[in-house]
This record gives sequence, C-alpha cells and structure tokens, in this order.
Amino acid sequence: MPKNDRPKRERTSHPGVYATPHPTRKNGIKPDLYFEITYRLDGKKKWEGLGWATKDNMTEGKAAIALAKLKESHKTGEGERTLKEKREKESAKAKSKKALELEEARKAITFSSFWDSHYWPLQSHKVKGSKEAETGLYNHWIKPVIGGKRFADIGEIDLQKIKSAMHKGGRAPASIKYAFSVVSQVWTLATGSGYVTAPCPTKSKNVRPPKFDNKRMRHLTPDEANLLLEGLKNRSPQSHDMALLSLYAGMRFGEIASLTWHDVDFERGIITIRNPKNKKNRAAYLNSHIREVLEPRAAQSGKGLVFKDENGERVGRISNVYRRVADELFNQGVTDHLQRVGFHTLRHTFASWLVEDGQNLYAVKELMGHSDFKMTQRYSHLAPDGLREVARSLEGKLEAKPVKLQVVNNAD
Repeated sequence: MPKNDRPKRERTSHPGVYATPHPTRKNGIKPDLYFEITYRLDGKKKWEGLGWATKDNMTEGKAAIALAKLKESHKTGEGERTLKEKREKESAKAKSKKALELEEARKAITFSSFWDSHYWPLQSHKVKGSKEAETGLYNHWIKPVIGGKRFADIGEIDLQKIKSAMHKGGRAPASIKYAFSVVSQVWTLATGSGYVTAPCPTKSKNVRPPKFDNKRMRHLTPDEANLLLEGLKNRSPQSHDMALLSLYAGMRFGEIASLTWHDVDFERGIITIRNPKNKKNRAAYLNSHIREVLEPRAAQSGKGLVFKDENGERVGRISNVYRRVADELFNQGVTDHLQRVGFHTLRHTFASWLVEDGQNLYAVKELMGHSDFKMTQRYSHLAPDGLREVARSLEGKLEAKPVKLQVVNNAD
C-alpha cells in the first residue's frame, strides 16, 4: 500500500488517545482499531502503542485509564513513567515467578521421576546387556529405597540401606558397586541439569562400595577350550565364531560385537579394534584359526557388522547358548563367580596362554589393550619357571675366589 494511502491516526473522545483503523480487518462491521496514547515526558512528546481491539482486547476506555496512570506517576514520581518500563517490569516479574516455580519443581522432583523423565530416555546408546543390568539394579534395589525421595532428602543412610539389602540378598560386591555407579550417574545428570547441587552420597568416605578382588584367575586348558568350541559349534555357529575370536585375539565381547568388515584386513592379517574400553585403538592379528571362521563369513556378506543378531543389528548380549554350554561343561557346583567360566574367561585364557608360552608381559599388555601394566602383572605367576631362572642367575656371584686385601699401616 502506498504510504499516502495508509490509514491515519484518528483522535478519540479521550484526550491523548488515538486510534488507527486497519485497512482490511474488521471488528464486527467496523474496522479493527489500533490504540495509541501520547503524552509529554521531560519536555518531549512521546507515543506508545497499546494494541488492537481484536487481538489485544484493547478499547478506548482502557487506553485512557493507562494514560491517566502514567500521568499520575509523572506527578508523584512513583511507579513506571512509560508503558515500556511497565512492560519490562511485568516481564521481569513473570520471569522471576516462572524461575521460582521451576526451582520449586526441581527441588520437589523425586529420584524415580527424574529417572523416568530425564535419565532413562538418554540411555538408548547403551548395549542391551547394560540396559538390562541397570534396569534390574534400579527396580530391585535402588527404587525401593530412594525412588520416592527427593534428591535433597537422599543421604548416606539410604546408600547404606541399598548396600545392606543387596548384601543380604546375596548380591556380589561387584553388583553393589555397579548399583552405586548407577546412582552416581543419575546424580551427575541431575546436577548438570540444575536439579541438585549437593554432592552424591556415593562420594562420601562413609559410604564406600565393598572392596573386592575381581581378578579372574580361572582360564581354560587347551582341552577345555576344545570342548567348549565343539559344544558351541554344534548349537550356535555364531557363538562358536565369536568365542574363537576372543580366545585367539583376546577381544572383549563388546569389541567383537562392534567389529565391522572395514576393520578386518585379510591381506595384512590385522583386525583394528576401534573405541575399546580404554579408548585407545589397538590391533589384533589373524591366525589360521581366525581366518578359518572369518573368511567364509566375509564371502557371504563382507559389509557392515561381522556378527549380527536376528534383526541384522549389533549383537547386544552374550548368547544364552554360550552360557548354557559353559555351565554344563564347567560351572556345575561352582559358587565363586571368579572361578566360573564366562565369555570373559576366553580373553583371560588368551593372555594366560601367551604368558605360559614365555611371551613378554609388555607384549601381552599391548595385545590385551591394558591401560595399566598392573593389569597385566596378574599373569606373571603363570611363568614361574622363567622368573625362577631370572632369580637363579645371581647364583655364584659370591662364589668367586675372594680377593686378598692388603692392610696399609698409616704409621709407616
């Protein structure tokens, strides 16, 4: 619309109140009106808009009242001098009220409410086994004690109750530590989201998860390994191949489940293990046994994941077939979890066999991907003969013919 054709302000029956008709929009049968007020402030004429009759429910009378309040403020020196100041003050007040309500809501949220609405929806990236483990710990041990409590009301005594209940329930120290870790993860997210400021009770020196020796010293003999592989081969070829890869390459289950054909270099005989537990990529090496199971698979697929579940996705957990075969062969009547044969036993066996064959511990460390040499030293006892020979190398050091010393008489 040309500037000269635009509707102009029109005086109303109230001094200082003006109305501008909309060029097309109607309010009933009449044009919609935009109301403004004008007044002098500090010697200058000022215009301020109040809104439309239709959109903002503004009327000539309401505009006149707003103008009268401003003029009163100008006389008394109290209150807002302009509509802009009034709106800014009202906006700040509304924001403050909203922030206070949000703060109260955050303080009132319970551990379970935060778990459902914030924590758990963010855990989809975790593998199926981890999610099931966390859900089990939460539902059976954590939720009954602190689920209905606000974060501010959760203290050391609650963690002690979780610890005590799990201990009485026959849970292993490692499971109690895992439960504490889950609580800590939830608490960290709540802290970062502004729901809690106090430190997590699991960090208190008075609430420590039980110490335990989690070093699995059980490893398979070659005969036991053959029995296991044979039992798996007949029931689940994929479980057999995954187990063999761990046994001969020292790979963790998660590393095998994440392995892609892009990481397998048959020409160079190398498997690249990406994003392992210690975050540092490492190499594993193909031997004839590994080639025997991977090459046929590569011929069939050769793209994407090396091992897939029934839906063509990443394998989320150790198969039930593996657990059943291991239990039938080795775990009957074994109550000590460190002596039970699990999938991780295969990786432990890989390292144990290397050390028993006299391989250097530092080389074993690199093949295992240990971040700390102390983790590899647990295998040093498996090479007693080699260490004994090192110690015996000092024999005879003091059996050489003694040297006759001459005594010098200073008096001479």
